[in-house]
Amino acid sequence: MFNGLIARTPIYTRSLDLYGYELKFCSGLALQWGINDDDSRFGDSLARISRDIPLDDLIGHHRALIRPPTDVLPICEKLSWPRNRIVLALQEEAIRDVEMEKSVHELAARGYTIALHNPSRSLTELNGAIKRVTMCALDAGAGIPSPIADTTKRPQLLVRELKTIEQYDYFHRLGFDYYEGEYFTHPHLIHGLEIPANRIAVLQLLARLQDPNVEMAEVENLVSRDITLSYKLLRLINAAYFGMPKRVESIRKAVMFFGLQRVKNWATVILVNAVDFRPRELLTTAMVRARFCELLAMELGRSPTEPYYVAGLFSLLDAIMDAPMAPILERLNLSPELNDALLIGAGPIGEALRCVVAFERADVLNAPLREFPDVDFPVRAYLDAIRWASEANRQIVDA
Repeated sequence: MFNGLIARTPIYTRSLDLYGYELKFCSGLALQWGINDDDSRFGDSLARISRDIPLDDLIGHHRALIRPPTDVLPICEKLSWPRNRIVLALQEEAIRDVEMEKSVHELAARGYTIALHNPSRSLTELNGAIKRVTMCALDAGAGIPSPIADTTKRPQLLVRELKTIEQYDYFHRLGFDYYEGEYFTHPHLIHGLEIPANRIAVLQLLARLQDPNVEMAEVENLVSRDITLSYKLLRLINAAYFGMPKRVESIRKAVMFFGLQRVKNWATVILVNAVDFRPRELLTTAMVRARFCELLAMELGRSPTEPYYVAGLFSLLDAIMDAPMAPILERLNLSPELNDALLIGAGPIGEALRCVVAFERADVLNAPLREFPDVDFPVRAYLDAIRWASEANRQIVDA
């Protein structure tokens, strides 16, 4: 098994539906030493990942964007993944060098989508290469090749590394097709600093569920009073993925079998899913973080693990609720340790959350933890978290 690090960043359409993911990774050596890979290690990692891990395990049925160095193009020709689902975002030098241009033609002929990353030429000039270049991936801070809108036959346009609402609005007005960046993981505050009224009721229910002193009878009553919540929770619990030996017919039996905290956590996921937020992928990301944090706590021998799960799940609650994290936490009345972890990344729980977020971005330079008893833990845990979140989300959405 590949023992480095794999990460995925969502790419959204103009309507904020999920188009696919940009895949990022680093070798085991880079992870251990906290350094960036050179081109050779990048190529070796890419080849091994494509052999070891099915693409569906990483991104479901969506598409993957990869930014390989030009020297790695020969390796791209031999990837084990379905080529019609791979976007290769290449440097412009790849279509300027005669030999490299032949490789690009061959990759396009084999079914890969070819994109240019931060091209310096205008889109009018790029029209000469349009038969093989069908997308341009531009970093938000890298400048715009001009002109943008002077041609009806232009590549599809992706903007990466969005950080502010001003950047998002600017590229949206320009007609870009796809959007990617940490901007989507922060609240946009379109309602100001106040929590929207229609979300306060959800927070109140979340507060009761996450109260450490809440008793089983109250949880059973809270969940059972909401028919939709009760139905979806039982459907999730009885999903084949969780391996129940026999069907659970009541919330009380679910609590007795799984434990109060686990049922509270699943009910929390369903409540958050009921909030009207975009993009919907935010909840999937939060669920992946929750499971990854939980697995990380287990790997490090930290107990109890439930606060780690909650930290991951609530780490995007500000973006989902479109409100600052501090007033949200005031209403939730979580433990001081969880509050510190979510607000400032402090304490053991905060350390784990910062590690998971860094891994999510393949940012090994800022990962507070890089060595584990099991060397392939980061990959194994990330794949487990993706599978868990995908299955749970499917059960919730289909219910």
